[in-house]
Amino acid sequence: MHKAHIYYIDNLRIFLTTLVVLFHLITAYGAPGGWYYVESTAEFPEIIPMSMFITANQAFLMGMFFLISSFFLLPSLTRKGPKLFIKERLIRLGVPLVVFYFLLGPLTSYIRDKYIYMKDDNLLSFITNPDIWYFGPMWFVEALLIFTILFFLVRRLFSNVEMKFPGTYKILLFAFIIALAQFIMRIWLPARWTIPFTNLRITFFVQYIALFTIGIIANQNNWFDSIKTKISWRWFAFAQVLILVGFPVLFLLGGAATEGEGKFTGGFYWQNFVYCLWEQLVGISMIYGLLGIFKKYFHKQTGFFKNLSAGAYGVYVLHPPVLLVLSAVFLGWQIPQLLKFLALAPIALTACFLIAWIVKQIPVIKKVL
Repeated sequence: MHKAHIYYIDNLRIFLTTLVVLFHLITAYGAPGGWYYVESTAEFPEIIPMSMFITANQAFLMGMFFLISSFFLLPSLTRKGPKLFIKERLIRLGVPLVVFYFLLGPLTSYIRDKYIYMKDDNLLSFITNPDIWYFGPMWFVEALLIFTILFFLVRRLFSNVEMKFPGTYKILLFAFIIALAQFIMRIWLPARWTIPFTNLRITFFVQYIALFTIGIIANQNNWFDSIKTKISWRWFAFAQVLILVGFPVLFLLGGAATEGEGKFTGGFYWQNFVYCLWEQLVGISMIYGLLGIFKKYFHKQTGFFKNLSAGAYGVYVLHPPVLLVLSAVFLGWQIPQLLKFLALAPIALTACFLIAWIVKQIPVIKKVL
């Protein structure tokens, strides 16, 4: 694997982590979805651009994280050997997961209840209360740990996988199969249904499992080297058409403005099927497009971006309590929802990356984050 690949993928991690922070911030200020604190819910027509941002990111964001994460598994295993590989994975993924479950998650809920809802609570009662122990946004780390352990157990299946880089028709077929599988699941399980005690939204996992597997195969066969800039721009443009034109049309024709989003997220409805298909076409197109664009234009890093890249994982782990502090500080600022999100976005990103960098300077934590 070429060193240049590391730089553009590291820059992609910065970009994707930024989107995670913005995704949760916009949910707090009007977009559909769940978060620790939702100040308001936007109405029509403001809900359309907010929904476009949420659904577009949901279509590719976490799937791309799984793809990038698995891309490095085989080289890491080969370089470190089985014992050191599994030990480091358990530390890097398991320790933050446990710390968030028992400490950072309750701390986030405490900040919300104490400084936003103004309840008379104390931090110790939160930390010792099993009812508020949960993974929250760390579901990704939880799932990645599970996937990594499963990969380790069946790693011999990937020892000699040879596959040519897929063409357009195979990529579209791949997206259609995932869409069909997720539609079938969502007939009975709505999109936001989670496995109890895990916070895993299982109806999104067909894509996640598929892309995690593709990441391993892509590394073995140097697929990322085969991505051409011109073609990646076409996929990226296709995704933008689906987002900027296709989503509003689907939103309006499907009755979401008058009947809500229920038929889009579950049940045997044409809205559910078309949305599943739209979701996968956007997801695969965005992933292909971003890989090619970043490989061409963002294949180097200055010292500043190296620091951002090094702190990206810390941002993912630490951003929930940071965002809740921000919501508490600006609680009384009454301006339109979308404007509040836009105004707080740069403050939130600066605070998250800065705090993650500061925390990472602690020697013990540096080994984990």
